[in-house]
Amino acid sequence: MSNPATENAQGYADLVRLHGRELTGAVAVIADADGPLLVHGADGEHTTGLVLALALLAAGLPHDEALAAALPAEPHPAALRDALAAIAGHGGTEAYLLRHGLTVSQFHALRERFAGDEAGLAAGDVS
Repeated sequence: MSNPATENAQGYADLVRLHGRELTGAVAVIADADGPLLVHGADGEHTTGLVLALALLAAGLPHDEALAAALPAEPHPAALRDALAAIAGHGGTEAYLLRHGLTVSQFHALRERFAGDEAGLAAGDVS
């Protein structure tokens, strides 16, 4: 019998390893957008929490705060933690996103978008 937790973790590890450009593209959409956003996964993929965590980390939030803000959007918390650990193993969020196409100006846009938004993040209204 298969273990869903192991399958989810492997799926996220593969996502990080094989689909960095797509994950970075989703973060870029957040960086480039004006106004409020709704972030959700497509086709049953549960990547919403990972994309939100990456965007918040790119915006400069500390790891624990970004993780806490992204967890409500994530049905597989352990898989999200494992994915972020895998990204750390690839040099960290900033290096990972830069390598996959996020621009410096998009990092600045994310920092501006989420600057001073501690109350909103704490309330879970990011997603």
